Amino acid sequence: MRNKRAVTAICLLLGALTMYGEAFAHGTEGHGKTAEAQMQKLHAIMPMFSVASAGLETALGKGDAAAVELESGRMLAAVPDLKKSKPHRNVSQRNNFLAFATNLEVALTSTVNLAKKGDFAGAKTSFTKVEKVCAACHAKFR
Repeated sequence: MRNKRAVTAICLLLGALTMYGEAFAHGTEGHGKTAEAQMQKLHAIMPMFSVASAGLETALGKGDAAAVELESGRMLAAVPDLKKSKPHRNVSQRNNFLAFATNLEVALTSTVNLAKKGDFAGAKTSFTKVEKVCAACHAKFR
């Protein structure tokens, strides 16, 4: 239980740091008008993902399918914008970036579907895949 609280606190802290600070992945260089707007969306998505992910983990722990659906829905709603974005690093590997976004979408959808069926053990396993996709994408592109 302490580990879950620690993970939740870390996710919230990282989300807050990302939301209120300059993105750590790059300086203040411009991205162009269209790219700038998309980059702002990307910068807004990440802290929301952190908060929703923490809420999703809590909902899974409580066995609350409605909350699982709500938190996953927030993340799933942002996936199309994520797919339109360019990564901060390794920009030439954008196809891999899109693959991570697609894998995130699949794992989130699986998590929701399993929770709706009442299979919270399976949903937790699926959520572990969500966390792994996020970590792998950040390691490669952030």
